[in-house]
Amino acid sequence: MSDPTADSGRFRKDASRALERAADDEPIFVLRARDLIAPETVREWAYRAAKAGAPREKVVEARACADAMEDWQLEHDRKVPD
Repeated sequence: MSDPTADSGRFRKDASRALERAADDEPIFVLRARDLIAPETVREWAYRAAKAGAPREKVVEARACADAMEDWQLEHDRKVPD
């Protein structure tokens, strides 16, 4: 098993950059590792993004994030979305 926090800084920086690029009125949806269904949801997004022609690097990054979320969940409390 990998270290659940090893990539958290990288993923946070990526998320910050994505938020900075968003238009002020652009709707945004955030998933946290604490969310029980987040890893599965991110994997589904990666699958659909790949089918739509997203860059391979983006798809690989999303799958790595889903893996990191699952690793994090093994060490912390998780919950259903509220």
